[in-house]
Amino acid sequence: MQISRPSLDAVPLGPFRDLIDALHELYVSAGCPSGRTVSTSINRDRSLEYVSHETYRAALRGAYLLSWPKYQSIIVDLNKRTLARRNETELVARFHALWARSQEDSQRPTRTGETTTVPNSRAGRGIPPQPPRPDAVVSWPVQQLPTRNSSFTGRRAALARIRTAFEQHEHTTVVLHGVGGAGKTELATEYAHRYGESYPIVWWVRCTDVDQARAGMAELAARLGLGNGSPGDRSLAELRRYLGAPEVPHLLIFDDVNGEQEREIRDLLPIGGGHAILTTTDRELPYDATMVEVEVLEFAPDEASEFLSRQRPGITDAQLADFIELVGRLPQALNIAARIDPAALHGQYAPSDPVVSALAIARAGLSAEHRDLCDLFGWFGPAPVPIALLQRAGTTLGSPLGMTLRNRVELRRALRALANYGLIRLGEHQVEMTHLARQALRSTLPADADARARHHVHEILARAALGVPGVAAAGEYREIGRHLQPSRLVESRNPDAQKLIADQVRFRVLDGDLAKAADLAGQAAAVWQQPDFLGPDHELVLRVQVDLAGAWRGLGDYARARDLAVDVVRRLQASPAHGADHELTLAAVAGTATDLLVAGDYAQAVTAGRENHDRSLRALGAGHARTADCRRRLSASLRHAGAYAEAAFLDLPDFERLEAADTAATVRAAFALAEDQSGLGHYDRALELLDRYVPLGSRLLGDGDLGMLAARRTAAVARRRLGWPQALDELAELYMRCREMLDRSDAHLLSVTVSYANALRDAGVTSRAERLVTDAVEGYRSRLSDGHPLTAVARVNLAAVQRARGLWAAARETGRQAATQLDKLLGESHPYAIAAAVNHATDLSLTGDRTGAVKASRAAYEIAVAARGAEHPETLAAGTNLALDLIAVGKPDDDLRERMLVGWQDLLGEHEFVARWARGSRVECDLDPLPI
Repeated sequence: MQISRPSLDAVPLGPFRDLIDALHELYVSAGCPSGRTVSTSINRDRSLEYVSHETYRAALRGAYLLSWPKYQSIIVDLNKRTLARRNETELVARFHALWARSQEDSQRPTRTGETTTVPNSRAGRGIPPQPPRPDAVVSWPVQQLPTRNSSFTGRRAALARIRTAFEQHEHTTVVLHGVGGAGKTELATEYAHRYGESYPIVWWVRCTDVDQARAGMAELAARLGLGNGSPGDRSLAELRRYLGAPEVPHLLIFDDVNGEQEREIRDLLPIGGGHAILTTTDRELPYDATMVEVEVLEFAPDEASEFLSRQRPGITDAQLADFIELVGRLPQALNIAARIDPAALHGQYAPSDPVVSALAIARAGLSAEHRDLCDLFGWFGPAPVPIALLQRAGTTLGSPLGMTLRNRVELRRALRALANYGLIRLGEHQVEMTHLARQALRSTLPADADARARHHVHEILARAALGVPGVAAAGEYREIGRHLQPSRLVESRNPDAQKLIADQVRFRVLDGDLAKAADLAGQAAAVWQQPDFLGPDHELVLRVQVDLAGAWRGLGDYARARDLAVDVVRRLQASPAHGADHELTLAAVAGTATDLLVAGDYAQAVTAGRENHDRSLRALGAGHARTADCRRRLSASLRHAGAYAEAAFLDLPDFERLEAADTAATVRAAFALAEDQSGLGHYDRALELLDRYVPLGSRLLGDGDLGMLAARRTAAVARRRLGWPQALDELAELYMRCREMLDRSDAHLLSVTVSYANALRDAGVTSRAERLVTDAVEGYRSRLSDGHPLTAVARVNLAAVQRARGLWAAARETGRQAATQLDKLLGESHPYAIAAAVNHATDLSLTGDRTGAVKASRAAYEIAVAARGAEHPETLAAGTNLALDLIAVGKPDDDLRERMLVGWQDLLGEHEFVARWARGSRVECDLDPLPI
């Protein structure tokens, strides 16, 4: 496990921190070797002082200042492991200077636990930092906060404790905990408004559930130019990394965290820098050394008196004492009760549940129209409600509530009345009921009022009129989407409400929020397909099931996706209202073609994709969006099948049609064409496209987009195959980024892992390369199957590492099994099978079967010429190795050898690879598998 760099709280800025940072840079360059590995290596070298693995870890964690000889031993050993080894004398001298300054520094950490002095400037800095990307346009300051409470009272000690914690620590989290209604949210809001000017980034994150918290952080990522605002995009890891830098001061407030969410919320917190406030009712919320606990209690007597005096001017001391004795000192109960007639309070108030009791009394005192408006918030979700949404629904609702909603002045007056009772937070464009008040309201609503409120919320949401998913504003879809499941809108029989649900599912798929898309689609399908509802063959049922299969597929639940897709296609093709040529049927069939790719049946995927594309051309025309989608999916299947020329034939016209506009569609078309060119061996053409469109894609798609990750891998692989040294660093960075963003068995991470392992093997770092490619083999086995072509591809690369380590017998067996499997699954002319055959000939040569090597090399070369062309790099590799095998048996073919060297020189120029092959080295054919 990698040893993390210590936080600035553990090792503050100063000479010792400089030493630890420099040591970590060397550690990462060395490939992050384990403590036991380094300790064993050091102890074998008698010129170095003994270092235990515990001491090694302590050095990297900055636990205390070691003696110089121990640092020297670690530095010398790590330097030997780096790819670009530095001058040892200069490196040791540099570190000794850092160590000497640390020793002189009186504030360094010691074994005896000396404390460090912390500057008083750590509570934030208002100077805007550098944006996360050079081309990002960020409007500073970046802020999102609830409206400040003009009635905020007291809490001076709590505010001072938060301020002190942040002044003393550059990176810490303050946890505000207390019972519901104690005022934790108002305290955090007041602190953020009072001291927010000292931070360039102040961001409020609602945490009623983890999805809402992720959505809030995704919005922050979008404001900083890191993503598109979708909780389903993969910009959150990059956001954590950016906010973790000490030069990016920020204040994040995570409101209403519960203990079950704690681990997920902690994963959203930046590591290494900045301030955060968590509010929670959970006293058992786990704390660690970086957290400061502040318990938020009910008002002190003087605070309660001050608060009530503000709310009820002219109240006497006797009345204050009587009021507080009746209601108690819980701030939210006081806030609601302060607006209620004292006579009603004395007659109905129940101190056992102060908030529920106060809210019930306040509700009873509202007019009928205002009460109906209040009741709506029991069925809306725990998120802001757009006031425009309420106004829009008022034009069609015929009840007295509708009259209130459609009259802008009356609606604002009614909302202000609810806000005056402390029931809602009213902003300029949004209104929100607090989570506690919402729960209390639901528990007090009579059955008839509850049913009426739910019906009204369904009618309001049904009139959202958001537009076509993927075309309409994404922010509106996300805003409305937070209310669909809390309101149980899937149970509505309103056709407009049902269409909104189906559109929301489609939007979430397009937005990359696949888990929430699958959740909503599953709920809708389960309700709608009942015979007494819409029935299993209704258009909307089939539509959400097509998207549900797509969401499951994207989440890696391949078996469920395949079974559902087959069933939906069968029903669509048999349906008189749809049939084989219907757009929805074509979409469903396109999904089944992807399922064939997942199953490893590339040829059948191409056949199905081609038939579907041809059918869409006839039924919808070449310019229809569905036809374009079928064409993109067909070209992807062709690439997996090794038919790169045909894929390029399809992709080039699409790219040329879109090239004039700088859109996301243009970027994706360029990426597809670059993949085609790379597969054809035209690495320079691929790089020309990628160098042009990756920066644009970064801006339009975000660096967490899967297409962006795949494009960066394609670019790095092309550079490696052209012999560019920076390819290794690019793949290393991409690998670390993918590990942060993706599941360990994600197809994109597995493909990047294999490519990174190939680059490490090229650089001679064979032990780590072997570990990575072995992990990839296991990943493909668990994600797909042992018999999948991509599992065999990973084994081809494993055999290459085994050869590099001199394990020739093991490589021969591994390579033989992979070659046999690929030949059987894909055919001898597939690029994967050709590369495996070329390498199998190498294995025969290395293990002494020279005659067998000639035979295998000749067969591989002839197949490569026929399938890939005489100038393809794979063909050149096969021919180069054949020429060497012929020399080995005393039958040299000088003409063949000369043609191969000329081909390599045309591709790579005067590169050391060419010189190495000219001297008689064999060419290794490794593979970079395409992600599904």
